[in-house]
Amino acid sequence: MKKRTFLHLLLVILLLALGGLASFYLLHTRPKIKKRRLKPHIPIVEVLKVYPRSYQLRVEGFGTVQPLRTGQIVPEVAGKVIYLSPHLVAGGRFKKGELLLKIDPRDYEAALALAKAELKDARQKLAQIEAEARSARLEWKDIMRHKTPPPPLVARVPQLEAAKARVSAARAKVEKAALDLARTEIKAPFEGIVLETNVELGQYVSPGVTLAKVYDTSAVEVRLPLESKFLPWLKIPGFNTSKDGSPARVTISLGQEVSFPGRVVRSAALVDEKTRLLDLFVQVKDPFKKNPPLLPGFFARVEILGRKVSGVYVLPRPAVHLEGERWFVWVVKKGRLQKRWVDILYFVREEALVKKGLNPGDEVVLSRLAGPFPGMKVRPKP
Repeated sequence: MKKRTFLHLLLVILLLALGGLASFYLLHTRPKIKKRRLKPHIPIVEVLKVYPRSYQLRVEGFGTVQPLRTGQIVPEVAGKVIYLSPHLVAGGRFKKGELLLKIDPRDYEAALALAKAELKDARQKLAQIEAEARSARLEWKDIMRHKTPPPPLVARVPQLEAAKARVSAARAKVEKAALDLARTEIKAPFEGIVLETNVELGQYVSPGVTLAKVYDTSAVEVRLPLESKFLPWLKIPGFNTSKDGSPARVTISLGQEVSFPGRVVRSAALVDEKTRLLDLFVQVKDPFKKNPPLLPGFFARVEILGRKVSGVYVLPRPAVHLEGERWFVWVVKKGRLQKRWVDILYFVREEALVKKGLNPGDEVVLSRLAGPFPGMKVRPKP
C-alpha cells in the first residue's frame, strides 16, 4: 500500500512539473505584439461657404377667406312674386344687372297711369289760370292807362302759385309711381353668388323683408393676423405706404395645393389688446377663375413678399444654434472649429438671415456634431 501511494504521489508531482514546464514554454515563446500609437479621429463636417447677398423677405401666415362685400335682397315695394330667377337658389351664381325677382306690377302701372292723368289735369288748370291772369293784366292796363302794375289779386298771383304747386305735386307723384313700378324688378347689383334664400314663386312679400343673402364674387379677402415685428418689412397701404401693397400668394389645400395671386390692401384699425397682433387684409381678385375656386370659409396659407434687404448671409436654419439669448454658428478655420456669435435679422421658414458676425468666404458648419468645442479639429467637406 505504501508503495502504491508513493507511485501516485510521484505521478501527480510529475504531471504538475510537466504542466509548469509547458506554461513556462508558452509564455516565453509567444509572439510579441508591436505597440502602435492610435491616431486621433477627426470628424468630417459638411460646410457651406457663404457670401453676402440681397434677399427678398417672405412673411408667412394663416387666415380664413371671407367675402369682400355681402348684400341682402330686400324688396322696396309690396306685392306677389311672379318671377324668380333660376339662379336665385343657394349656391347659384348670377351676373351684374341680371333680373333676380319680379313683383306683380299691375297695381303700380295703374298708380302711374293715375298720377300721369292728375299731372295732365294740373297742367291744364295751370294753363287756364295763366290765360285768365294775362287777360286780367290787359284789362287793368286799358282801364288805368298808366304803368302801375295790377294788384296780386287782380293778376291772380295766388291762383297761379297754387296751380304751379299742384303741377309740382302731380309731377312728384308721377316720379314716385314710376320709381315704385321700377322697384317691382329686383336686379343684381354686382356679379355674385347666393348664400341662402327665403322666397318662393307666388309668395306675397313686404318692404324691408330679407328674401336672399348674396356676396360679391369679383374679389375675396383673407384676414391675416401678424406680429408687429413683421410689419416694417411689408408695404401696407394706409399704414406705411400710400402706394400698392406687397404682393402675396394665397394657397389652399384640397388634396392638392391651389394658389391664387393676391395683394395686401389695408390693415385693421387697431391692434388686438390681448394678442398684440395686427390684422392685415390680403385681397384676391377673380377667385372663381380657377377650379376649384377660392370660396369664403376656406383656411388658407398666405405668403407675402416683403422688402429686399442687401448684405445678408443666408444660412440653413439648422446651422444656427442658440445659447442663452444669443445665436452662434460654427465656422471652420484652418481645420479647426471657431464659435461665431451672429445677429439674426430674420427667420424665413428653414432659412436664417444673418446680418452681422460672418465674413465673406467663411465656411459655416452644417453637420451636427457631438460635443463640439472651439479649436476642435475637423475635416471640412463642401
